[in-house]
Formats: sequence, C-alpha cells, structure tokens
Amino acid sequence: MPEPVLTVVIPIRNRGGDRVGNCLRSLRWQDAPAERFEIVFSDYGSDAEHLAALRVLADEHGARVVHTPTRTLWNRARALNLGIRAARGEYVFCTDADMIFAPTFLSTLLAAQERAAGHAMVLCKCRDLPEGVREQRWEEPDFASLLERASFRPRLGTGACQMAKRSFYFDVRGYDEKFVFWGAEDGDMTRRALRFGLAQVWVEEQTSMLHQWHPTMRTQRPFLKFLNDARYHLTKYQVRKNSSRWGLP
Repeated sequence: MPEPVLTVVIPIRNRGGDRVGNCLRSLRWQDAPAERFEIVFSDYGSDAEHLAALRVLADEHGARVVHTPTRTLWNRARALNLGIRAARGEYVFCTDADMIFAPTFLSTLLAAQERAAGHAMVLCKCRDLPEGVREQRWEEPDFASLLERASFRPRLGTGACQMAKRSFYFDVRGYDEKFVFWGAEDGDMTRRALRFGLAQVWVEEQTSMLHQWHPTMRTQRPFLKFLNDARYHLTKYQVRKNSSRWGLP
C-alpha cells in the first residue's frame, strides 16, 4: 500500500459519541481520494471505557489510534506531537475531534500546499455552530444547512486547522509541550512557522470547517492559563522548542 500524502492528527482524551463520529464521517465524505490520506487519533490518557469505544469508532472509519497511557493533566501540545511522530504522510494536518469538515476541505489544503510548493502553513478560520444545534449524527447532505447556521468565530483562531509538511514539525521539534492543559500552542506554532519562513495561507474563502458546540473546559484553571499566556509572550520569538525527546512516550 502506498504511503499517504496527508495525515490528519486528532488529539483526544475521554471523548466519543456523535461529536467524534461526525468528525470522522466528514473526513470520509471528502472528495480527495481516501488512499491519499490517513487519520490518526492521538489518545492521551483516556480511561479504558472511552479508549475501547474510540477503537471501535476508529475501526469503523479506517482510522488509527495511538494511545499514550498517562494520568498527567491534559496536554494538547504533547498529544499532537505524539500523533505527528506516528504520522506517515508527507503533510500533517492538526485538528480537533469536534470539527465537521466540508467535502472539499482536504483537497483544498493539498491544493494550497501545491500552489506554495509545499512551503506553507495552511490555516482556516473556524465557524461555530450555535448551542441550539444539538449533538446528533450528521451526514454529508446535512452540511449545507449546518453551514447556514454557523458563524465565524470572533477570535481569529488557528487551532482546528494547521497543516504543513511533516518535516517542518520535526525541524521545529513539534508543539511547545510546556503549554499544559489548554495552552497557547496554536498561536505559538503559527508565529514559529512564520519565523521559520513558511507562507501563511488561509483557505476559509474556498472551504469550511464547523465547530460543534459543547461546554468548554478552558476556563477551569485560570492560573494555568496565566502561566501559558506568560510563556507565550516570553518565548514567542523562539522557533525551535522542546528537547530532542519531544513527542516520545
């Protein structure tokens, strides 16, 4: 079997149900040929029940699960790095498990990289579905009506779409693993990519991704948010971070 061109990396812990199922289905209704990409869940410390359910869901949709046992705090940067290490594609697309993607999404990412000769960080502004859109199973014919109900996120945001060459992530030693819990790893990576010399390419005018509403955990640890924000400002000019053991269990 030929190597995939693109690896989709999804960090996850103790998540499942229709929200994750919708993400997977949307990645399987893409107009890009299925053999051109793979899906990797980087499971960072899920309990046995959630991990078993995730493996079943992943098997149904031809995805891989890379599980890292841990009882430490959620660390999205580390989870992403573990997935990047496991990726086989020339390009890596880092996203989240609560997204629904337009059928043109992956082909648009690849086309953007082709125009940039592979020398880009491809980003997409996120559209949020309102709280009134309840969690349920969605299929491809539902996407157009969901898109009509979604609105662009007021913040710029880059977290659910960062796509670059796998070699770039290795050059900069992955996402900053010192951003613990919910950090500033996405904005940090965008800045580092620019300083590395990658073009910043936005694709929200060509395609769409939708965030499924759910209660947020980001505000539960304000002191950690303060530390993460401080680290972002103190280290934002560094291109390479972490030690050589980044993304290793």
